[in-house]
Amino acid sequence: MDISQEIKAFASFLNASWDVVVPLLSGREYTSDESSIGNWLQANWEILVERKVLKLYEYLEIYSDGADYNGASSRMNDIEAMPTHNLNVFSNGKAVDILNNETISSKEEFEFDRLVGFQNGFYTNHPPFNYALLIDSSGIERVLSLNEITFKLQRI
Repeated sequence: MDISQEIKAFASFLNASWDVVVPLLSGREYTSDESSIGNWLQANWEILVERKVLKLYEYLEIYSDGADYNGASSRMNDIEAMPTHNLNVFSNGKAVDILNNETISSKEEFEFDRLVGFQNGFYTNHPPFNYALLIDSSGIERVLSLNEITFKLQRI
């Protein structure tokens, strides 16, 4: 199942809400900014993407590093749930990995990590979230434009 539109909608949500939410998550004594942001990202990933594309009691792999809120679980809801699906990512043709300055063929398959921005030659956890951080079969990080890739949902 192609869920590229849902991922792009999530990117739009992050772009629209980032500058409002991130300052609200800053300055907490009991948690770091990074931890709070990770919790917020994971909670919204579960609510806005996972629930949209999967049936009840089906779960995606965690978004990026997941949440720190629930101890050993990286999930915000259904904390004991194990992933039932993952996202595979494919190039729509000749895509450019802007992190490594390499052309990617449409035959390559990648593991999705998270949405990212890109500045000064490296990916960032800041808007605009127009790119995906991907991992190739050799474990190399790749950054491709959302317009150059397709997301496919796969049962684990």
